[in-house]
Amino acid sequence: MNKSRTIVEDSIEILKDIGEPIHYLELTNLLQQKRKISGKTPHLTVRSRIGSDKRFIRIAEGTYALSEWSGYSKARFAKDIAYDILNNLNSPLPAEKLGEEILKERTFKGNPKQVAINAIRFDDRFIFKSDVNLIFLAKWKNQDNTSKPYETN
Repeated sequence: MNKSRTIVEDSIEILKDIGEPIHYLELTNLLQQKRKISGKTPHLTVRSRIGSDKRFIRIAEGTYALSEWSGYSKARFAKDIAYDILNNLNSPLPAEKLGEEILKERTFKGNPKQVAINAIRFDDRFIFKSDVNLIFLAKWKNQDNTSKPYETN
């Protein structure tokens, strides 16, 4: 590896050499055998560089392939999967059912309810009404924004 090359260029070379997707931690170890990566967290530097470069595709949590390789699809975040499910149904779902639907597309750790709740956490596109165990899209709020969505009696 040439010292004037970038982390991205060296990462592309490594992936081409091994011929299969790789987790960014393993990629960092291989890169460090060839070059010095400055900073306290080289693995985060590598993940940031390849994660923001269109020549790479994240196919699973922390695992990257080259975009030019056929047969690999981009891994979507659970929150985006959840949004699409609810948006397509145009109806709220119980947390467990939404989690089951999310798990049909990707594997995540935890039971279905936990997967759904983790997926929507800190995302203002969703509302979780724990008293009725339903997850809603925030865009379903009443137009005047004065009432809570799907009030229950």
